[in-house]
Amino acid sequence: MPDRKTPSLRCRALLLTAAILLSGTASGRAEEAPDLPAPKRNAAKLAGLVGFVNLHCDTLRPDQDRFKGAVQAMGVDPAELDRDILLLQARSYLAAYEKDVPGSCQRAEELFGQTGRIIPLLFLPR
Repeated sequence: MPDRKTPSLRCRALLLTAAILLSGTASGRAEEAPDLPAPKRNAAKLAGLVGFVNLHCDTLRPDQDRFKGAVQAMGVDPAELDRDILLLQARSYLAAYEKDVPGSCQRAEELFGQTGRIIPLLFLPR
């Protein structure tokens, strides 16, 4: 039986979507495709952040299974992130996060690390 204090992955995905939209993390700094549905745009933002953390954050590493589960909870097939417009969007967000490497690593840990407020344990210690 699920613990009522721990939000489900779907609930966390919804919280993630809201947080991404409200936080401004990379918004306005990455070029967005205007016709891309919000769940796909948010999945691309998360994919860009995961790629960024993998490349630039020395103390963090992504939990790929948790990432895929979060993307699926958004209603997006993780395989879509590897092609076409979602791949381009994810790369655009990765480049936006690279504009402030220390700040982006810090926000990734705060929002998605061990004590993350959005999806805890999406990023684990290296």
